Amino acid sequence: MTEHHGKPRGESTPLWFGPEDRALFGWLHLPRDRSVHGGVVLCQPLGIEAICTYYTYRLLAEALTDRGLAVLRFDYDGTGDSCGQESDPDRVEQWLSSLATATDTLVKTGVTRLGMVGLRMGGLFAGQEAARRGGVDALVLWDTCLSGKAFLREQRFLRLLSGTGQGAGDEAVEAPGLRFEPATVEALGDLDLTRVEGTLAEHTLVLTPPDVARPRRLERRLDGQTVEWQEATGQDRLLDSRLQTPPVDTIARTADWLSAALDGETVTVTVPHSATTAVVARTAAGRAVVEHTVALGSLGLFGIVTEPAGGGAGPTVVLVDEGNTHHIGQARIWVDLARRLAPSGLRVLRFDLSGNGDSGVRPGQATHVARAPEAIDDVYQAMRGISPGDPTAVVLVGFCSGAYQVIEQALAHPPRGICVINPSFSFTPPEPAGSFLRPARQSSKRWFVGLVDAPLRRLLRDRNPAETSRWAKALDVGSWPVAVAKRHPGVPSLLWWTVNHTLLERIGISSLERIVDAGVHTLLVCGPGDFLPVSLGSERRLRRLRASRRFQLELLDELDHASWVKQQRVRLIEVVETYLVAAYGTASDGPERSPDLRVDSGRPAS
Repeated sequence: MTEHHGKPRGESTPLWFGPEDRALFGWLHLPRDRSVHGGVVLCQPLGIEAICTYYTYRLLAEALTDRGLAVLRFDYDGTGDSCGQESDPDRVEQWLSSLATATDTLVKTGVTRLGMVGLRMGGLFAGQEAARRGGVDALVLWDTCLSGKAFLREQRFLRLLSGTGQGAGDEAVEAPGLRFEPATVEALGDLDLTRVEGTLAEHTLVLTPPDVARPRRLERRLDGQTVEWQEATGQDRLLDSRLQTPPVDTIARTADWLSAALDGETVTVTVPHSATTAVVARTAAGRAVVEHTVALGSLGLFGIVTEPAGGGAGPTVVLVDEGNTHHIGQARIWVDLARRLAPSGLRVLRFDLSGNGDSGVRPGQATHVARAPEAIDDVYQAMRGISPGDPTAVVLVGFCSGAYQVIEQALAHPPRGICVINPSFSFTPPEPAGSFLRPARQSSKRWFVGLVDAPLRRLLRDRNPAETSRWAKALDVGSWPVAVAKRHPGVPSLLWWTVNHTLLERIGISSLERIVDAGVHTLLVCGPGDFLPVSLGSERRLRRLRASRRFQLELLDELDHASWVKQQRVRLIEVVETYLVAAYGTASDGPERSPDLRVDSGRPAS
């Protein structure tokens, strides 16, 4: 068992449960004395919304445990850490079955009063299960989707707003972080909360965003039932993938409401028996690929190890999160990659940085922060925890800010190899003013900032006040050359070479050169937008770097920065898998091909 934060009065246990050949993953939260007056199942949203709300659900689970309730939060089949893939058949049936299995698991602990919380599509699923099961005491519909059709319309609109069009072809829907195949689209179209018959729960709480009117269809559906309406404050910042800000007020009010609605006799519950490992895949020859949880370092950073049954060989591959995303990675990319690598004999770790996901928090640390300064040391703690005999006997893989943290760690403690995807070099981590400038951070020289900052602010204040803050930051962190180059692509390379050498403190390619010179095998994977910061004014240095046998560059024309589109993720996984298996794989039977890798991924990388 692991305890989080040091503040909650409860304890949490990771567990696999459900069918042995297709296990679900979740967390059971209980008061330490295991005396509860009810239990609550937390039903996740889908796609990017599940990632945005993951930490909020953890906080809600802890708040409910503090109030004397048992809580189970879990991943549906084919999502998160559970078995299965998003392209498997019968998705909607499996998601609803996952919820039924999770609810049965919680009831088997001995709880006598049952509550459910569903956020967005989780609310639609919770309503379906509550009506099917009957006897649910309390139901929270949090900014819930009234129907599958309405949800899919929103996802299509979000794709159009992103500027990448529908992106799925045929009748599929390409949502950020999750692709809905035609059969899934059809099945979701049959779900409508307002058409579900019977009483959903004895008590229902409906949370709607402050700027959204009460849905009249839902009001009519709940007419005559015991219903309370409240505002879901902070919903816009919660569902913003860049922020994912937990709505503290909404969490507290929801926990209070559930505690009151489930008030009753206190009973002592038991932790259900669960497997310590789960079979999550098999090789083409039938060898099992298994996963188990680990606690790393003095903080007990939470992680999951994926490896072939009997253990892997060679260096462990350590996957480093992007921003404040938890250990599954962008759109579950780390789960898919780990389960692709393990059949080739590799051992793979994905883990949560401190203050994020399911890991602990350092004293005084700000929680759920993207690009936290503590993250760089977290990477080393993970290296030491997974390879105590030699922390450098690992291969580090990172995405965006995770790639930056990999680069920083590779400069301090060179590992066997690194793979960096769309690395960020020019940003400002939330560090104290005047703190030590980390070796890989790009920045403008101080004398140049002092010379230009005040005139720039005066100029923008008069001409474009809204741009003042953005350009001032770009000047400070050294990202301004890329911004200018994008607006004026005709500027000659020699001028950018001069800028790099006279006006910037350090640039990204310098860090890559130092790492390769230290003997670290390096794979750099970039889309067009993320390659410009590496190559601008550095064409000669890049050519010399590519001549090294320890360096490989893969340019993927179709790759955007976040890689939310499935076809991009498929191509990215193929590239990284091919590189790592060729360099470090040991098994000869290889992985069983999954349906997810049958999407046309375009032309090979250059």
